[in-house]
Amino acid sequence: MGQQQSGFVVEIASPRLGRFQALPQKDPEDQETTSPLSSPTGNEWRIISNPCSEMFGTERLRGLIQKLYHQRKLFNEGDAKLIFTSLHALDPSADILLPLLTVISNATAHQTNQVILRENRITHRISDMVASGVNVSKGGRVMLLQCLANMAVSRENHSILSPCIPRVIDRLSTDDETEGSVAMQALTNLSINITKDQVDMYSRCLPRVLSRVWIRGEPSLDALRLLVNLSCCPDLVPHILGSKIVNGILCILDTDKAEILIRGITWILCMSSAVDALHITYEKLTPFIIDPFGNPSHTMYHAIFGYRARNELERRIEMLVKHPQPDISKKCLRLLEILSQASLSLSPPFYSIHFRFLSHQQRDFI
Repeated sequence: MGQQQSGFVVEIASPRLGRFQALPQKDPEDQETTSPLSSPTGNEWRIISNPCSEMFGTERLRGLIQKLYHQRKLFNEGDAKLIFTSLHALDPSADILLPLLTVISNATAHQTNQVILRENRITHRISDMVASGVNVSKGGRVMLLQCLANMAVSRENHSILSPCIPRVIDRLSTDDETEGSVAMQALTNLSINITKDQVDMYSRCLPRVLSRVWIRGEPSLDALRLLVNLSCCPDLVPHILGSKIVNGILCILDTDKAEILIRGITWILCMSSAVDALHITYEKLTPFIIDPFGNPSHTMYHAIFGYRARNELERRIEMLVKHPQPDISKKCLRLLEILSQASLSLSPPFYSIHFRFLSHQQRDFI
């Protein structure tokens, strides 16, 4: 499939600029006061202002936001230092935080900016904000996730961003469709190289991702992109196949949208290859079945590789072999070749499927 580019933000929210107010602080040497402006000895308190208050009280930060969006797309060291300081000093409820995050998100389209953001620890700060679940507005939560998703396009950032994965998985349960979609984009870009110690963590997201395969009667491109990457990890395939059945899963192959079709075929191709490599049978799948009664007929394995499902899959793939897009036609031929070598059993079927993993370059990016 090749490497896909990240879906960067193409619209910027109109900046709603707020004010940073420095609150007076008590002199640490004074214990109690009789007046809000004096100490018990009659001496005035020292008013300790936030050192960044002057910066936010001027047009400097808001001017930088406007300049980076409208005139200059590349950061310099001075811009990065100001942005890093702003991310630490701004109150999470400040209105200016959303346009600031939007500029950071858009800036990641340039690889040069990715390096500057990482070297000036802005990437680390975004990671910390997501991992800590900082309390920001709805728009701020979405933009934080978008920053994370775009930063994750650079593999050099993965070690910095990986602590965010559990928090991002939690965001898949949100009722906000946009936030859930951006969370899947972030997980897609972070799941290029899943390690063994991450398998259990990623398996937690499977029920939520599979439940989003169909959205308003249409296959979800974001869900399929993520499923392709997850199925490229052999240790995760039994978790996928043991998951609760998704009704009409093979109907994703009926779509007329090439970008959805190629990912649907690739996903099935990845799992088919792994079944043979891991010698997956219904018996071996038992520990991974999440159905409360352990019924194998209620698994994704049965929905794709069961006797009737396999015949239906072959029929649909045969119709797609002559697809005008070469990538789709080629993958369909490979899948038919694999299925033709499968052997049927009278008991719940296990097919000996020819093993052929996708290369690293065929995994999906947003």
